[in-house]
Amino acid sequence: MKQRAAPAAVVLSAVALLGCGKTVDRKDLESKIADFVKRQTGTDIRVHCPDGVKADKGTRVRCTTELSGAATDIDILFGENGHFRITQTRLRNP
Repeated sequence: MKQRAAPAAVVLSAVALLGCGKTVDRKDLESKIADFVKRQTGTDIRVHCPDGVKADKGTRVRCTTELSGAATDIDILFGENGHFRITQTRLRNP
């Protein structure tokens, strides 16, 4: 039986990074996602996000991690003022 990649609460996260038009510090984004997951689940994860992401409203980004030993994609959507929310977590196809 496979476990869910992450609890539903992760879908509603919001964290501020940078203002519109600015490139996000990849390490900062990864750290904020990992910290949020740790607070919600008690699980330590290492997140990998792409470089050169702009924190513009409507920008979508896919980061990767491992949750419960399974390769997992984490999709985020940027809103206003550099805030983002995790919109989906799902197991990556083998």
